Amino acid sequence: MKKLAALCIAALGAALLVLGTAPGASAYPDLTCHATVDRQVVRPGQTVTATGEIIGADTNRPAGWTFRWNGVTKQREGIAARATFTAPKVTHSRVIRLAATGTASLNGVPRTCVHHFDITVAAVQVSAPSDSGLPGTGGPFLWVLVAAVALLLAGGGTVVASRRRRG
Repeated sequence: MKKLAALCIAALGAALLVLGTAPGASAYPDLTCHATVDRQVVRPGQTVTATGEIIGADTNRPAGWTFRWNGVTKQREGIAARATFTAPKVTHSRVIRLAATGTASLNGVPRTCVHHFDITVAAVQVSAPSDSGLPGTGGPFLWVLVAAVALLLAGGGTVVASRRRRG
């Protein structure tokens, strides 16, 4: 029994020695990237700014970003980058996908990360011009005015006739 206990203690000690001295996962940092946009709903002519940042890349190797939106591609160099796009003219609201791709090296191995954003370009509502510059609310229709006056006179006549009968 003593031999079995000693053998278990020796196995436990060996396991602790091997596992305790193994390098941790933090010794191998991972490359991460973050991308953001300043707005996700724009009107035609407004701008959208996309920003990207790469964390954990080799500083002695080139890093860069590629931003694509509405058929326009903008490339930027550096760990942090920014690109601005102008929203197109649209007749109906539509969603256009913006892609931000960061490329860098980690321990000499090239890595790529991609982020997508759906940007809504809202159509501008155009109202029909009126003579006074104000929207038409139904006031200029003469037949509505005539009908309202006729109903008012009929109601007044009914009230007067009912008071005469009681009196």
